[in-house]
Amino acid sequence: MKMVMPKMGMTMEEGTIVEWKKKDGEYVEKGEIILEIMTNKINIDVEAPDSGYLQILKHRDEIVLVDEPIAIIEKSPEEKLKELVELPAVSQEKKETEPMRVIPPESIPSPSVRGAGKIPVSPRAKILAEERNLSLDTIRGTGPEGAITEKDVLTALGEGRGVKAEIEEKGELEGGGILPGQEIPAEPGRHPGREVTNVSPLAERIAADRGIDLSLVEGTGIGGKITKEDVFRYLGTHKPEPAFTGMEKPHEIELEEFEEEIVEIEEKVIKEEIPEEVPEEEIVEEELPPEGEVPQIIEEITEREGEVMGEVPSPEEELPESALPAPHEPPKISGESIPLKGIRKLTAERMLRSKKEAPHLTLGMEADMTEATKLKNSLSVTYTDILVRATAMALKGHPMLNSTLSGDTIILRDEINIGIAVAREEDLLVPVIHNADTLSVKEISRMTKDLIKRTKNDQLTEKDVLDGTFTLSNLGMYSIDFFTPIINPPEAAILGVGAVSKKPVVIQDTIEIRERITLSLSFDHRIVNGMPAALFLKEIKTLLEHPYRLLVEEGS
Repeated sequence: MKMVMPKMGMTMEEGTIVEWKKKDGEYVEKGEIILEIMTNKINIDVEAPDSGYLQILKHRDEIVLVDEPIAIIEKSPEEKLKELVELPAVSQEKKETEPMRVIPPESIPSPSVRGAGKIPVSPRAKILAEERNLSLDTIRGTGPEGAITEKDVLTALGEGRGVKAEIEEKGELEGGGILPGQEIPAEPGRHPGREVTNVSPLAERIAADRGIDLSLVEGTGIGGKITKEDVFRYLGTHKPEPAFTGMEKPHEIELEEFEEEIVEIEEKVIKEEIPEEVPEEEIVEEELPPEGEVPQIIEEITEREGEVMGEVPSPEEELPESALPAPHEPPKISGESIPLKGIRKLTAERMLRSKKEAPHLTLGMEADMTEATKLKNSLSVTYTDILVRATAMALKGHPMLNSTLSGDTIILRDEINIGIAVAREEDLLVPVIHNADTLSVKEISRMTKDLIKRTKNDQLTEKDVLDGTFTLSNLGMYSIDFFTPIINPPEAAILGVGAVSKKPVVIQDTIEIRERITLSLSFDHRIVNGMPAALFLKEIKTLLEHPYRLLVEEGS
């Protein structure tokens, strides 16, 4: 069963593998937590969709698209073995060339009516029947569960010597099975009982469950590594038979058996495509210019080029090292190497995507924060709380700033969900205040404190970071006055907030010291033009300079 990257939210497009709780090849139970992924900058535990052996496809720190396979929950070894040795039933539809029908010898029972299910057919038998234009429904299989073997096909063609005679002569079954009383022979180069280390975890687990000596299994992986397919193949070819029944086991195709036929077919194709003799009238002799003319032309060209370019060195002459281009080598940089991974890598990719897809335009505007500072102190809230409230109110009158672009369609969002950029020691998260336009300044303050605390302690849930419609980034506490924030996709805009500082301001021909702040609005120019963006920013400025309107709106 395939296990895919789950879609944990409407906007989720990909997830990052954080940690596998189980090892490759380990048996897992359905509903057991086996994986931790990161999406939208939070970590989520994922359960096993089924029970079985875990085969990991995507590893730690890999970024995987939604619905892309990340692992396989293997079936039991018995079911997997059955898949390897059974082939789909041969189609019973009539082909363009009517197959040759051969009446089986009297010693072979007449063919029985086959159902529409799978008919076990060894690969050699299938290919041989197709090569000889023989329909498989005319053959009675003598292998396990009526499986058709190569010797069944040869017998039907009148070329077989009989299964039992050849088994008695060779002392073994075709698929590598053994007769009763025989020991399983060690393959060439194999030493029973020796320790094997070059083996996949899943293959080792299956071998242990089935009591298989891995020193007898031939590895076909990289560097001779033993894979699960090697173990299943060994199960199919070395499992002792309970009693001799004269039946053969289907087995893998050996190309050497058909080497002579392939050569004959290739020679036949070559003879058909290439005629033995070419008619003389088709041979056209190209006339050459009189002797001496071509060298003369070449000499003239060489002389003219030599006047302009100088002498051209002959191929035998070696160019000086100074004339050869220097090999390109990456510059050697000294210092500590820090891998770009986790949330830092996800943030980098989202920011790059934003700058590539959305044409950014940033507007700046100063606002007087003298009255807002008084309100902040009286309510015991922060500048961020007041700014969230003012932004939410302004967005109600400017819905284009609270939208997203999907293909060729602009979607005006029903909710106003404002994300707050919160910096941690090594990364950045954006928890979301949902329905911010319906909350009072005090409610926003309580919610902001809770979100920031849980962000610092890595306790955010998936809901806390999903469905943001607008983002606010405040760098004022770091004495930053102005910056150009990058839009948080798929949103349409982001508001950058600078430091509140005292500045001299001219008011009615007098100079006063006032609290001032600089706001910077970055927006997606595909969605919003300059004028509506400027009007939106001006409304935020007005609300901040008359902050008691924020309280009046709460009671209305």
